[in-house]
Amino acid sequence: MQRCVNCRTSFTWKQINKSLWLAYKPVACLNCGMLHKVQFLSRILASMMMVGPLFILNFLSPFAGAWNFIISVLLVMPTVILLLPYIMRYRLA
Repeated sequence: MQRCVNCRTSFTWKQINKSLWLAYKPVACLNCGMLHKVQFLSRILASMMMVGPLFILNFLSPFAGAWNFIISVLLVMPTVILLLPYIMRYRLA
């Protein structure tokens, strides 16, 4: 998990996940209050991790069927959502 550059306090999973769902809103350190913005490459990675599996599953779904596609999406998307806060990187605002 990412840490504050100033005081080395770890961000919480909830802070980072909230930042992701609110259009990459800056995260404030709970200890010192410094604001951290999402790095540009992390935004690209997050977009690719959210949309990429859907494109791949959609491409493979004609061969597997609609129910397999739906079940795959229901398994892949929660996994991606749970992993993204550990992958995202922030810098000082």
